[in-house]
Amino acid sequence: MGRTNLKLLSFLHYQRFLGLTDLDFSDALQIYWLNGTWISIGTQILVVGVFVSSLVAALAESLYNMDTKTQTGNTFDSAVILTTSVSQLLANLWFRSQQELQVALVMRVSQLAQRLQFEPLIIPQAIWIYLIWLAVCLFYGGMVGHFGISWLTDMQISHVLTLLGFVSRCILANFQFTCYTGMVLVLQRLLQIDVQQLNRVVSTTFISMADLAVCLRTHDEILFLAQRELVAVYGGVLFFLFMYQVMECVLIIYVSNLEGFSHSANDLVLILGWLAPIVFYLILPLVVNDVHNQANKTAKILAKVPRTGTGLDRMIEKFLLKNLRQQPILTAYGFFALDKSTLFKLFTAIFTYMVILVQFKEMENTTKSINKF
Repeated sequence: MGRTNLKLLSFLHYQRFLGLTDLDFSDALQIYWLNGTWISIGTQILVVGVFVSSLVAALAESLYNMDTKTQTGNTFDSAVILTTSVSQLLANLWFRSQQELQVALVMRVSQLAQRLQFEPLIIPQAIWIYLIWLAVCLFYGGMVGHFGISWLTDMQISHVLTLLGFVSRCILANFQFTCYTGMVLVLQRLLQIDVQQLNRVVSTTFISMADLAVCLRTHDEILFLAQRELVAVYGGVLFFLFMYQVMECVLIIYVSNLEGFSHSANDLVLILGWLAPIVFYLILPLVVNDVHNQANKTAKILAKVPRTGTGLDRMIEKFLLKNLRQQPILTAYGFFALDKSTLFKLFTAIFTYMVILVQFKEMENTTKSINKF
C-alpha cells in the first residue's frame, strides 16, 4: 500500500503566491514547511507596497468612490477607502506573524487525518468554496473594470492606486476567508469520523477501554486545535476583515437608498453585484461552523452507554463533566463568536450604522435648509 498523502487542502499553499505567508508543502517529504524564496518575498513586498501606496494616495487626496451627494456619505465613503488598506495590512501582518503556528496546525491536522484514514483533499464543500473564490475574483475584476472606466477618466495616480488597493483587498481577504472555512470543514469532518468510530466501539458487547480512550483523546485533540490554534492563526485576521466588510456593506446599502427604492434594472444589478460577494463572505465563516454540534454528539453517545460499575464509568463521567465546562466555540480572537448566533448581531450592527448615517444626513439637510433663510 502506498504512503498516505498528508496534504490537507491543495489551495492552502497558494498563500505564498499571494504574499500572505511562506507556507508550502513538500510532496517528497510529505510535510508542510516555511519555504521563503526570492519570489515569495518579492510578492510580499509588492503586496505591502500596493496597500501602503493606496493608503498614502487616500490620505493625500480626499477621495470617495461613490458620490453620495451628502457630506456625511462622502466622509463615510472616505473612511471606508482608508479602512480598505489599513484593515488588510493588519490582517496580513497578523497572518504572517502566526505562520509558524499555522505550519504546526496543518501538520497536526494532517496527522490526525492520516490516523483516522481520511483524505481531506476530497472534501466537496472545500473544493466548491475555492472555486467560488476564483469566480468571485473574475466577477469583481469585471465589476471593477466597469466602474474604473468612468473613475479613471482623468488618470490621476491617486485614483489608480486606490482602485488597485481595493482590487487587491478583494482577492486577498476572500482567499483568507476561503482558507479558514476550509480548515473548519476539515476539523468538522474529523469530528464526524471520530464519532463514527466511537459508535462502533460502544455498540459492541464488551467495550474496550483502550479503544474508548483513543476516541476520547482524538476528540479532545481536534477540539484543542479548533479552539486554540485555529483561533490563534485566523482569529485576528477575521476580526479585521469583518470590520471592513461591515463598513463596506453599510456604505453600499446607504448609497442604494439615497433616492428611495426607485432604481433602474441596471442600477439594481450593479448594487447587487457589489453587495452579494461581500454578504456571502460575511456569513460564510458563520454558517459553515458546526463544531459545537459535532462535539456534542460524542457526549450524547456516551450518556447512553449503560453503567457497569467499572473503571469505564469513571472514564465516561470524567469526560462528560469536562464537556459541560468546555464550550467548543470558534471566535474572532475572543471578540465575537464565529457561528450562526452571530448572524443576528451582525445584521443588527449593519442596521444600526445605517440608522446613524441616515440621522446625520437628515441633520445635514436640515442645517442646509436653515442656512438658506
